[in-house]
Amino acid sequence: MNLFDILAHYFWLLCLAISGFNYFVGERAVARSGAGSLEGSEEAKVLRRRFAIVAALPWVVMGVGMTLGGVPDVWYYFRPQDQNPYVWAWFGSVFLIAFAFAWWVFFRDGAAKIISSKAFGTLSPGSNWMHTVGRVKFFAALGPIWIAVWIAIVVSTDVHPALK
Repeated sequence: MNLFDILAHYFWLLCLAISGFNYFVGERAVARSGAGSLEGSEEAKVLRRRFAIVAALPWVVMGVGMTLGGVPDVWYYFRPQDQNPYVWAWFGSVFLIAFAFAWWVFFRDGAAKIISSKAFGTLSPGSNWMHTVGRVKFFAALGPIWIAVWIAIVVSTDVHPALK
């Protein structure tokens, strides 16, 4: 098994590790910014922790599909038209997360919570272009639309994974 095959089979694990790394790097940046900052507030910590868990969910779903569900490698996730339930579960998890985030932003005052707690942007303190309620709502609304378009594109393409 060469490196490409290993990455194709364990892509989900790599993404899970990157999600965890991003969370820990963000937490370290917050710790360096000082305990009195808004980024260090309990609400911001809870938001970052929840977002880290939610960001890991699609990769856990993909890992279950690849270890228990018979999905040979990541390239089979480009063929949802094969009707593999694990592939569709992965697409469903990504879409549901985007939809739930949009719902939270619009109907549970999530945009204001993100802005007031400064839960994001810890790695780029000088860059605050995203820190308006309108921009958070714009990107939250764009999420489910973009993912639906992306799923349609993937379904319409005829990618054939290499037969093993």
